[in-house]
Amino acid sequence: MESSESPPQTPTPPRPPTGLSFGDGFQFGCGFFVAGLIVNVILALVLVLLALVFSVSGIGLLSALLG
Repeated sequence: MESSESPPQTPTPPRPPTGLSFGDGFQFGCGFFVAGLIVNVILALVLVLLALVFSVSGIGLLSALLG
């Protein structure tokens, strides 16, 4: 008759992660480039929206700046 107990198994060591995520870029420094790029895109959109609001309200930015 067979025993219901199985021999103890040795635990396998955990596998190191093999893939990289977006957050890993900040660890290597290239994430700062991506963050700067995102900030520049948002800043450009804000400036375009401000220019649109000023032009709709009748304030010309170039004529105000150039005199």
